[in-house]
Amino acid sequence: MGSKRVPEVRFKGFSDDEWEEKKLRELASFAKGNGYSKSDLIEEGEPIILYGRLYTKYQTVIEEVDTFTKIKEKSLISKGYEVIVPSSGETSEDISRASVVKRSGVILGGDLNVIYPSDEINSIFLALTISNGNQQKELSKKAQGKSVVHLHNSDLKEVNLYYPKKEEQVQIGNFFKQLDETIAFQQQELDTLKQTKQGFLQKMFPKEGESLPEIRFPGFSGEWEKSKLNDIGIVEMCKRIFKNQTTVVGDIPFYKIGTFGRKADSFISRELFEEYKSKYPFPEVGDILISASGTIGRTVVYNGEDAYYQDSNIVWLKPNKDRVKNCFLQQFYQIVKWHGTEGSTIKRLYNSKIRETEIYLPSISEQELIGRFFNIWDNTIFLYEQELDILKQTKKAFLQKMFV
Repeated sequence: MGSKRVPEVRFKGFSDDEWEEKKLRELASFAKGNGYSKSDLIEEGEPIILYGRLYTKYQTVIEEVDTFTKIKEKSLISKGYEVIVPSSGETSEDISRASVVKRSGVILGGDLNVIYPSDEINSIFLALTISNGNQQKELSKKAQGKSVVHLHNSDLKEVNLYYPKKEEQVQIGNFFKQLDETIAFQQQELDTLKQTKQGFLQKMFPKEGESLPEIRFPGFSGEWEKSKLNDIGIVEMCKRIFKNQTTVVGDIPFYKIGTFGRKADSFISRELFEEYKSKYPFPEVGDILISASGTIGRTVVYNGEDAYYQDSNIVWLKPNKDRVKNCFLQQFYQIVKWHGTEGSTIKRLYNSKIRETEIYLPSISEQELIGRFFNIWDNTIFLYEQELDILKQTKKAFLQKMFV
């Protein structure tokens, strides 16, 4: 396993064979897509792949095409199972990615390098190794340019390709194809769950200007009570933290608007955290944290974590528990139309506008039932997200170990 021409992980039966090494020009022929850009796309017409798809909707194997155009003379048309590599990109690290065009009859647009592998090379294996093996690093070094980097067929021809026998290539390709299909299915299931939940949110809360939802649980009737958030809670924010008080590593996560609800990339010292927590307003367990700029209305229920939050951009509502349940509020925030957001490029929601935002409230018992119902959805969605992340991490690990 010490040889540079043997991957760390292999299928049974292939462990004794070293991978061969040749220039890619010895194993393939090349062409260049031409003549089309985004401005040529239409709703119906001939299927076309533009280089941008490899960045916005990357797939190792492209089976379905959902972009169309009117065919021009001298267009390059897919024969099936050629490999495409973008010739333009934003960074040298991203430009070395390849996909297999499974079907024939697809127009291959401009800024696409097209590779036709010989019978010695499996197309899916070639796309995978260009995107993940030593070839990826080699091609990244060849990419030229500043604001836009370029990769040419002349660069691809000179790449050193390490490859096993065809049978092993096919097994590797099929393995990752099946893994991609599993990931795609899991993503589709997750998207369906999120869409279904959103549908319930739209129907189980009153529409704007109305006081009754479209769907209710049995046993509940009567109009919901109209209130302003100012009447059911207090809006607070943390004391300001300055950039020179933060570090890239540390004891206490500091959530800025860009990392709110995600993973913190800044930290403050525990000493500063304890000082500010004792002197200034700080959320209590169950308070609803709200993003007040950028993507307005993202919410997190504060769970007691030792963490600090950016002032003015992240505020919280300390609800009156006799009038409203936070499990109900958290769902309400996902559909509320916040009034009074200001700003041209970056929207901001000020405390005064949050306080003036109107909400319709059912009884406490109905709030609790609605909250529990959506908590089940949220927990299910969270589990699917975890499973999807595990699948992606598993694929990443295999990609790092199964290529030379």
